[in-house]
Amino acid sequence: MMIRKIITAILIILPVAVSGQDATGREAERATLLELLGDMPERPELKTEWLETVEIDGGVRYKIKYLSEEAEPVLGAPQDWVYAYLFVPEHRPGDKLPAMIAVHQDDVYFHLGKDEVAGLAGKESMQYGLHLFERGYVVLCPDRYYHAESRNFDKSPWFEFDEPDYSRDMALFDNHVGMMMLLGRSHYSKEAYDLSRAVDLLYTLSYVDTDRIGAIGHSAGGVAVGHGMFYDERIALAVSSCGVYDVTRVFSYSTPSPFPALMSLPGLVKEGYSTADFIKHIYPRSLIMTRGASEWGKGDENSQLFVDEVNGFAAAYNSGGNEGDVTVIVFEEEDGQHDFPPGVREEVYTLIDQRLKR
Repeated sequence: MMIRKIITAILIILPVAVSGQDATGREAERATLLELLGDMPERPELKTEWLETVEIDGGVRYKIKYLSEEAEPVLGAPQDWVYAYLFVPEHRPGDKLPAMIAVHQDDVYFHLGKDEVAGLAGKESMQYGLHLFERGYVVLCPDRYYHAESRNFDKSPWFEFDEPDYSRDMALFDNHVGMMMLLGRSHYSKEAYDLSRAVDLLYTLSYVDTDRIGAIGHSAGGVAVGHGMFYDERIALAVSSCGVYDVTRVFSYSTPSPFPALMSLPGLVKEGYSTADFIKHIYPRSLIMTRGASEWGKGDENSQLFVDEVNGFAAAYNSGGNEGDVTVIVFEEEDGQHDFPPGVREEVYTLIDQRLKR
């Protein structure tokens, strides 16, 4: 096990259902966790439309859209098409390249979506999709399901979408999660399913080495990557930058600040599980988690809790008794904020190269 820059002791003891399970017990637990994550829709045939081709230094950037889900007539939901950028480095015929899925953040950035990780908008520290393309990866940058062009704004009867509006987009997100709950789904299962559809897309590309596919995300994108890697075992590596957290901690009377109900996961505590159990089932695939030491401000109680939590996740990952490939990076650069600063990015990119490049 590789755990780097851990600057604090593990104070949170995350409940993990069973340690040292045999293969049968592990698969049974995984099946239960899949049920708790939420139902998944029937996976339609993958349809892809190529919308734009732009020659850039080192390769080509395509804009595409691909079908994630069929329409849901009972709730009036249209077909769900994911809009994405696909970066393809220059390569020789027959080459098989490693690939990364770059999953963007949200919060006040609902309107940016894929543009930020693709280097077309937003903060330079969030442009990790472009950065990884420049290092030789095929990179897919999809809009998450309630962001940018994937908001189905042309089908919305409630809002105009001319200008960025966080309150409007948060309301749309809230309503979308409510519809999924009526279908036995959750926010987390939708994120995991859509990440899996991104893997489906990469599998159709002849120049992608399907044994070397990873995913990276920051903040809510990092949460999506954690659950997506649990769900889809084709993902060989995941980077959760200031992302994964324990849902059973943030929804409690002891949490320092309240979370929105749409981020909960029905039945998880009732069945005796926590987020750590999802992380445990990523083993032995590569997992990299980062946290800022002062993520929410120096001395803030939440910052310490999140740091302790990723250390606990690393322990849960290895709870079967064998040491796997898990890395925790706790950083103080730029005051240890909720970010992906240069020194951390370079360390993470090096770790990705070591695992996915030949």
